[in-house]
Amino acid sequence: MEATEMRRSTLQRKDRGELNQIAAALGAKPSSRARKDEIIQLIIDLTADGARISQPASESPPAEAAPSGSDEADHEPRSADNAGAAGRDGDQNGEGSATNRGESRTPDRGEDEVDTGNRRRRRRNRDRDRDRDDSWDGDPVAVAGRLDLRDEGYGFLRVDGCLPNRNDAYVPVKTIRQYGLRRGDHLTGTSRPANRAEKNPALLTLESINDGPAELSDRPQFESLTPIHAVRRLTLEQPEDPEAIAARLIDLVAPIGIGQRVLVSGPRRSGASELLTSLITAIETNEPDIFVMGLFLDQRPEDITEVRRCVRNGDVAATSFDQTPEEHVQTAEMTIERVKRLVESGRNVAVVLDSLTSLAQAYNAALSNAGRAYSGNVESGAVHMPKKLFGAGRNVSEGGSLTMIASIVSDGSSSLPGVLSDEFVGTANTEIRLDPWAAQLGLFPAIDVSASVSRDEDRFIDADEVQALQDLRRGFTGGAEDDPGGVVKALETALSKLRSTASNSELLR
Repeated sequence: MEATEMRRSTLQRKDRGELNQIAAALGAKPSSRARKDEIIQLIIDLTADGARISQPASESPPAEAAPSGSDEADHEPRSADNAGAAGRDGDQNGEGSATNRGESRTPDRGEDEVDTGNRRRRRRNRDRDRDRDDSWDGDPVAVAGRLDLRDEGYGFLRVDGCLPNRNDAYVPVKTIRQYGLRRGDHLTGTSRPANRAEKNPALLTLESINDGPAELSDRPQFESLTPIHAVRRLTLEQPEDPEAIAARLIDLVAPIGIGQRVLVSGPRRSGASELLTSLITAIETNEPDIFVMGLFLDQRPEDITEVRRCVRNGDVAATSFDQTPEEHVQTAEMTIERVKRLVESGRNVAVVLDSLTSLAQAYNAALSNAGRAYSGNVESGAVHMPKKLFGAGRNVSEGGSLTMIASIVSDGSSSLPGVLSDEFVGTANTEIRLDPWAAQLGLFPAIDVSASVSRDEDRFIDADEVQALQDLRRGFTGGAEDDPGGVVKALETALSKLRSTASNSELLR
């Protein structure tokens, strides 16, 4: 006993780096989350009886991998930007500030006795966990989902959408580092059930990554891809559906290029959601090589059902108005990370987002009193994060593209919608303006044909067609831009011409 205390006293005077080297020389690798006292106890155990460490603590899914109070335990998701929650998770995993402070001073006798008791309990728990892992011989369970990474380095495979639940599989740090996994990766593999000391099942084998083989890859980072102008048109007109007037009108007044950022702006109740739904159908019909991802936040549940029914080959991530701001943020961030992984692999993706305003409101609530605010009590992060998400839209020279089509509420006030619409001026390649008066008259789509615009359309449309489109737009407005009722008159003229012709090519002749 005295020799043990002498060894402990000697080891206490060494720093963490020296202790890690000693443990490594004895054949063990302490967890990166292990405290100094735990490393010392590990060294003493190894020198006392030659105990063998079967696997690092961080590579098993013990209870501390999903501590009580974390989002895995109580199903309450949080944004990665929630600094307070992240700090609490770090404390529970042995990285908290209180622990760090404890290493800088000598504990009194009472504290030392408590620490010793805690260490004994942790060792017993680890031994029991290893025994359970070694004795488990059941059939592996097939598992698939999107990877959500935690600040501590491990992750969870979200098997049902973007939000946490009890069936999510724990993914250890070793697997994430070995395969270079990133947040949003779609993984398939097998898992084992959680034991009594765990909250979640644990991933056993990894079989595929983003529908490809589970092997090391040198895929590029999304941020390192080279953005370029759109060179290919996103065709929306559907010849087999003459009633799809909205798609035809957009092709004429604000054509969209693949890899562009498209902003659908207008006051509330101007028909933005219906327009976005029609665009999903048009893209899936005309562009089979483009994967469509619908992202609908803070919506009515019945509207979410309608959107899911209209998406045939793509996917929909949605939250209803009765969910928390953190759930809106988590869903949006996971969805964008997912489509970034697709673009990294050379895929063409179109994200249809309704709406940037709802996302900003969720960020504003989650970040309340966390930073600098704009006028109207609008947090700066509530504006920056939606801009960052919208800015992911781009065409890339390495192959692949992300077309971002998003709606935004514009009401000209100093509140969040007004601040947000001002901040997004100039960020879009194409802007589709909606008119409230036309919407009140029952005109659909309620597009302001004179205010809607597509920048750089000459890059993906030949010069003759560009000239014909400009002549047609002047014919729609008829020089009545200054007339208070000119917007409605121009839209009525455009809709009349569209209904009297079978196709846009016929209208342009």
